[in-house]
Amino acid sequence: MTGPGVEVPLRDIPTCFEGIIPSSICSVGPDGMPNVTFLSVVHLVDDRHVALSRQFFKKTDENTARNPLAQVGMVEPATGRQFYLDLRYDHTETSGPLFERMRTRLDAVAAYEGMTNVFHLKGVDVCEVLHCEMAPCDFPEGEAPRVVGLEKVEAFSAKVAAAEDLDELLRVALEGCEELLGCRHAFVMLVDETGQQLYTVASTGYASSGTGSEVWVGEGLVGLAAERRQSIRVTNMARDLMYAHAARGASAEGRDGPVIPLPGLPAVQSQLVIPMLAHRKLAGVLALQSETAGAFQAADECLASITASQVAMAMASLGSPEPVVAPEADSEVHPVQVKYYADDESVFLDNEYLIRGIAGGVLWRLLRSYQEEQRVEFSNRELRLDSTLALPDIKDNLEARLILLRKRLEERCDYLRIEKTARGRFRLVVTRPLTLVAADGAAVL
Repeated sequence: MTGPGVEVPLRDIPTCFEGIIPSSICSVGPDGMPNVTFLSVVHLVDDRHVALSRQFFKKTDENTARNPLAQVGMVEPATGRQFYLDLRYDHTETSGPLFERMRTRLDAVAAYEGMTNVFHLKGVDVCEVLHCEMAPCDFPEGEAPRVVGLEKVEAFSAKVAAAEDLDELLRVALEGCEELLGCRHAFVMLVDETGQQLYTVASTGYASSGTGSEVWVGEGLVGLAAERRQSIRVTNMARDLMYAHAARGASAEGRDGPVIPLPGLPAVQSQLVIPMLAHRKLAGVLALQSETAGAFQAADECLASITASQVAMAMASLGSPEPVVAPEADSEVHPVQVKYYADDESVFLDNEYLIRGIAGGVLWRLLRSYQEEQRVEFSNRELRLDSTLALPDIKDNLEARLILLRKRLEERCDYLRIEKTARGRFRLVVTRPLTLVAADGAAVL
């Protein structure tokens, strides 16, 4: 279907399949009239096949039903090189792994705007590639692929294996995002005890850490990846969001209580979200962002998936670990009112929201022990055994919530903090007098 040109293996042009620049498809009707339209997704299946999303091109469907031959035009983003794929329709899939992967990729765009499933994928057309040709150009050489040496992967694995607790493991995970993937903006969310929500426990590279921010499983890019347990890679947010027509943030409407914003870049272009799975169970998600379109490619997705799996397995295998006088609160300073609402275990400091859920319940328990018994030294073990906290039977949950609590206190106040003193032990430091108030307004102490 094209003139003489250079035959190109599909594996040599991976960025053409990232959707950064829209691809076009040309089909021919029974009367010989060509029809050209644009595609949302061209997915590389293997060395001889591609998959096309069946969505909005009725005329293309009609043409290929009569004539199985078509041509797809693709552009390599970094170089501008153009490639033409001569295709022959093979079959359509309406279920299975390939269909689900492409459906998730399309739903991710709508999920970002709180409109999951707005793009209904009817099917996936699998086509045989008869010929792939590069159009003549003055600069025929493509960009060199980014290669990550195995020694870096080995070094990361060693750090994961050596991590002694969850706090260190999370730090290693975020450092690995930059060391292995060159990504300086990333965050980790863990699944809560109900399995219905995710909460941010660690982040790097953002003006605001987002510690304590929450997302429902199934909500947005992050929630969708968690719900379907599939990685989601969006390579050009600016282009893809042209398909969505709702204001960002609509998904948060109707949610009760204060909302902590997720970590995010103001001009994000690329996003990669990887579910963290251990023994087929969801532990959380690893999310990476970039202000550069096409920052994450298929090879990066594979590497990030390996990273997330290693961290999740390490979390599952961390053991459950088993008095120093803290500075006294300054009695000359006006006391801080700590108000606790039992219905959602939320805590407010001088009417400013701090935290809720399990972490809020733990803080309230610590502060009451501090006020009633003058205690400042605590252990993870005693909290796990405290029936009043009603902790779920999840091994990592308490440690993750303590990390969340420590980081929220660091961000929100300078008179309350949690300091780790040994494995499985920590100290509560209070430097201002406190007034504890229950939800009904009655002062506890």
